[in-house]
Amino acid sequence: MIKIVPDPPASTPELFTTETPFGTVDSNGQPMFTVRGGIPAEDALAHATTLIEYAEATAWDVVDHLHLNDKALVLGLIQQLDAAQALISAVVAPSGVR
Repeated sequence: MIKIVPDPPASTPELFTTETPFGTVDSNGQPMFTVRGGIPAEDALAHATTLIEYAEATAWDVVDHLHLNDKALVLGLIQQLDAAQALISAVVAPSGVR
């Protein structure tokens, strides 16, 4: 028998973070900072966006105090931050809304 109406698409599973250590370690080699597991991915990405905005603002401030080659390095960093921001925004943007 041929179905006239196709099955509805399977629901997309909600994504969550996994526990992920980062940054400085203590004298025993244990990480001092960790992203908690179980945070909804959308919340984590929204916070990552804010962190990138802060890093970019800091980098722009630093550019004003540097010379030629150093400025080029920081401007390259800013471009990388812009790319990361665009990728995150592309993931969390509602479908069809840009």
